[in-house]
Amino acid sequence: MAGKNKPKTDREAGGPNPQSVNETFQAEKLGTAFDELVGADPSFRKALVTAQRAAKSDISVLIIGESGTGKEILARAIHQTSNRRDKPLVDVNCAAIPDSLIESELFGYEKGAFTGARTGGRHGYFDEAHDGTILLDEIGDSSLSVQAKLLRVLESGVFKRVGGTKNIKVNVRVISSTNQDLAGLIEQKKFRDDLFFRLNAFTIQLPPLRERRDDIELLIDYFLKLNGVALKQKYRFSPAAFNMLCAYHWPGNVRELKGVVSYAVNMTQSPVIDTGSLPNFLFSGQTVQERLTAPAPLSGQTSYNLTHAVRDLERKLISEVLAAAPNKSEAIKILGISRRTFYLKLKEYGLD
Repeated sequence: MAGKNKPKTDREAGGPNPQSVNETFQAEKLGTAFDELVGADPSFRKALVTAQRAAKSDISVLIIGESGTGKEILARAIHQTSNRRDKPLVDVNCAAIPDSLIESELFGYEKGAFTGARTGGRHGYFDEAHDGTILLDEIGDSSLSVQAKLLRVLESGVFKRVGGTKNIKVNVRVISSTNQDLAGLIEQKKFRDDLFFRLNAFTIQLPPLRERRDDIELLIDYFLKLNGVALKQKYRFSPAAFNMLCAYHWPGNVRELKGVVSYAVNMTQSPVIDTGSLPNFLFSGQTVQERLTAPAPLSGQTSYNLTHAVRDLERKLISEVLAAAPNKSEAIKILGISRRTFYLKLKEYGLD
């Protein structure tokens, strides 16, 4: 019979084998721009390979993930892999800029646009990113007014400066990131669906560290080597200390792990880091399962709300590092965060 030996398509055979798909992502080689993103977990590896493929075009990319999962690092890797690598990458933290200022920060302003404006006006982030890439970090925290203005420049490629009437044409590649559920915000009428569709032409989901626990050992080794190179010494964790790090639930994800490793290296008096060099909160923290099964707190007791818990842990870690570090510059290095983020956290937690 004709066609008797015709090979079946994936659809006829029941679809592609998930295992073979995962093996494809595991086998694909990543460029050096992705070296800071350490992990062998299949879902994490798939996110990195997807990002590398997306980098080859100018398509908009939306990176979704909890705080500390590496969204900013991934955005930088995408830019460095793209054809725009020799042009600027401008990072805009939408959550850190007051709503009253974000429009002038994004688009700039003309002379005399408002009280306190520079005499000659100023360019905005979109001007700076011309022919390059703009990262709209924490886009889910932007107001509806700003979202409307962003939509216009993304659709038309033009914008007006605050106080200006002239259309300014700009050519930028847009990468956005968020730790929020944008679909949920759309249902609550807090995020524009048309902007969402514009931003998520290519969506990449970064899994939290608690969902890729097998990568914790790889990450610890990576961060120890970074610290060892800086201090010209080889470090390792004792079995007890290592087990504590592996058992912890890491609400701050990879960023928190990096900060803890740096803290331990700076606190230890020996190449072998024991439990005495770990921050105190690791000893009192509950596991995720304990938090989920714990009875509801009574009025006046500590809340088990995850957002509040993360803030409490972050505040404790920053306080401990400030107490141990000789100065703020060293504290920034230990925590593994940017200077801007550090000072924003100090103000947020009243530690400045």
